Amino acid sequence: MMKIRTILFPTDFSRCAEAAFTQAAYLAARFDAELHVLHVIASDALDADHPLSYFPLSEEEVAEQLHLSVGKRLEAAIEARRDDEVRVRSAYVQKPEAAEGILAYADEHDVDLIVMGTHGRRGIKRFLMGSVAEKVVRSAKCPVLTVRGVKDPMRKPEIRRILVPIDFSMHSYLALAYARDLAVLYGAHLDLLHVIEETALPQVYSVEPPLVAVPEVRARAREALDVLAREGAEMGVSTDVFVTVGYPVHEILDFAETREHDLIVIATHGLTGIKHLLLGSVTEKVIRMALCPVFTVRSFGKMLLSEKDRAEALAALAKEVSTARA
Repeated sequence: MMKIRTILFPTDFSRCAEAAFTQAAYLAARFDAELHVLHVIASDALDADHPLSYFPLSEEEVAEQLHLSVGKRLEAAIEARRDDEVRVRSAYVQKPEAAEGILAYADEHDVDLIVMGTHGRRGIKRFLMGSVAEKVVRSAKCPVLTVRGVKDPMRKPEIRRILVPIDFSMHSYLALAYARDLAVLYGAHLDLLHVIEETALPQVYSVEPPLVAVPEVRARAREALDVLAREGAEMGVSTDVFVTVGYPVHEILDFAETREHDLIVIATHGLTGIKHLLLGSVTEKVIRMALCPVFTVRSFGKMLLSEKDRAEALAALAKEVSTARA
């Protein structure tokens, strides 16, 4: 089981943030982790629509006024949701940008998991993530759970079906290890999905697309997924496997919506990923457009898995590579 000692919940007191708080508090209680509730007093939040922008105050005076106002609201928010089993610690920081403040705080306090809403008070209701959440997911060193706004933010999280995209890279196997732990925690069912990517060239190039034996590839992919499903069954995790053909982002999003998944667990990088701050293209688009919460596993960052889970994930990868070469 993965180890989580510290969870960071950044908030701007929006409805979307409240939905993320419910997830953060639930995980903190289950892992006996300390929950850090953070508000960033950011100068970029003082735009023309902000009431304080009409007062002739200096930046320091504005920050002080925000600090006093936010303090009372934050205390009330924590008290209204306080769970005796959750250790809560509130904090405020002042930074030029909200994302900068969140990332700096996470580094300073060695945070294991960040749980946050996808858009805040200024974010419009849309399918794209807010800029703050996007920057945090891109640059955080630890896993990040992004949560969209829900009708009843105080409702206990219900995670019944978890989707794990598998591209047979080391990173996707590690994401699967996290997903299995979460499935045990929530009592959820796992769906493993592999997408055989279609390659199509415009006719203007007068080049025929490469011939791919799709039935054969589909059969081999399903066989590999079946092995992973059996391994999950030995851990008490119910697992189904699926193989589709198409554009990975569209297939993952459509599959998640059609089967009404409550959570997607995905690695930041796949087979073609390189070690840098930006996300892999497929992952970035999935976390931007998914309608359900997304648990993003850092491919090159902080690991919450036990040595045993990590070893099992790498052993599964080695087994798959040897089978493919046979």
